[in-house]
Amino acid sequence: QQGKDKSADGDTRTDITRMDDKELHDYLHSMNKKERRELAARLRLVKPKRRRDYKQRITDHQRQQLVYELKSRGFDGSEKEVDLLLRGGSIPSGAGLRIFYRNQRLQEDDKWRDLY
Repeated sequence: QQGKDKSADGDTRTDITRMDDKELHDYLHSMNKKERRELAARLRLVKPKRRRDYKQRITDHQRQQLVYELKSRGFDGSEKEVDLLLRGGSIPSGAGLRIFYRNQRLQEDDKWRDLY
């Protein structure tokens, strides 16, 4: 069958990189359930690149305030914690609560609030 390549481990997979749009469309729409499931599993293994450009920009003064507030709440206020918060992450603060940085403020929220 045209488009099939045999890799070193004996696995035959269709090489979709050499197909034009119509061939690719026809191939994808003619796959059976097992082939679709295998393709989906292979695609899950290929993790998408993390967006590196999402990071809140704050001034040095705001950073000092953030570090001070983290320390006052019992955290170490390390560069790692600050970076995590600025990238949109959260830090568990006990009792099912998490701490995150939004609108130039540290906020504490219930992690499971959306499920109620």
